[in-house]
Amino acid sequence: MHTSQPPRIFITAGEASGDAHAARLMRQLRLLIPDVVFEGFGGPAMEMEGLHSLASIRDLAVTGFVEVAKRYRFFTNLLDTCQRHIQRSRPLAFIPVDYPGFNMRLAARVRSARLPVIWYIAPQLWAWGKRRAPSLARAVDRLLVVFPFEVDFFAQFGIRAEYVGHPLVESLGAPMSRPEGGPVLLMPGSRSQELHRHVPVLVAAMNQVRRSHGNVTFTVPRAAGVDAASLLPLADAGAIITDDAAAAMDASWAGMIKAGTSTLEASLRGLPYGTFYRTSFVSYHLSRSLIDVPSITLMNLLLKRNVVHEYIQKDATAEALAREIIELCDSTPRRAELASAMLEVRQMLSSGGASRRAAEIIVESLPRSMR
Repeated sequence: MHTSQPPRIFITAGEASGDAHAARLMRQLRLLIPDVVFEGFGGPAMEMEGLHSLASIRDLAVTGFVEVAKRYRFFTNLLDTCQRHIQRSRPLAFIPVDYPGFNMRLAARVRSARLPVIWYIAPQLWAWGKRRAPSLARAVDRLLVVFPFEVDFFAQFGIRAEYVGHPLVESLGAPMSRPEGGPVLLMPGSRSQELHRHVPVLVAAMNQVRRSHGNVTFTVPRAAGVDAASLLPLADAGAIITDDAAAAMDASWAGMIKAGTSTLEASLRGLPYGTFYRTSFVSYHLSRSLIDVPSITLMNLLLKRNVVHEYIQKDATAEALAREIIELCDSTPRRAELASAMLEVRQMLSSGGASRRAAEIIVESLPRSMR
């Protein structure tokens, strides 16, 4: 390098899945720019890769209109803090990783001819926010997308989008055979309001399942930043709490998973599962007015058919979740249907190293002296 100061990159991720994907990207960037300094905010995985973080991921993982509104002052203060830090440290690029509510606002504030915005894992505007696409177009220079159909979607708004593959695929080996009679995986989420609404219904579903299937056991992975006390009702009901979600997915016979990125990981790992989600009354009805897709499960959207069963809001009862768990455990035809669909998704998203390809594109976008 020919600069007196080490090159700096500002990178931000606000939830557990983004933290993991951003950390893999940081690792690949460091291979290409060994003395790079990472600043921004994220979680423990990013901090392990050397991130100097301006905020804790525990404070960032908030979802729902009402829930975000309650934290309005925190997020406006963080926006100001990030903007001042960028102006002071003068990074070579800003890399938002998912987390669209905050990152779109920050990108709009700081993007300039000197500071390119290279977004990794695009906001899912095709699902909930087509009207926000013009704002995104003004806030980004390049968009690194993880689903093939996103390239054409964003191109219609003049956004330069490039498909790099999905980073979840690169961390997976060949699909494993599942231990029959293994535990049922329960994933209630990582945000406090999700846990508040999901843990009680999962405890009740466990009890329902055991009335007819007394030998079924349950495993609950604890997401990064989740206080063990939040999962205590599940542990008290007999679930095994683990910190290794990937190993738990591979060792389980079936799953019931909160809608989100974890459902895609389950698909790629070949775990038969159902999807569920509950939120506040106001947040639910506001989101229904915005969401423009027939399913909230990524596998269903990618395949353009509803293979995974969904239980949303009032349909996410203990009785319904228990029936789904029992069917996933007992029905050979149902398991075969899901296994075939999950193989389709895995083949669709395999591109040979999403993090490495994304890092190469980012470095190509930097000044020549930094390459």
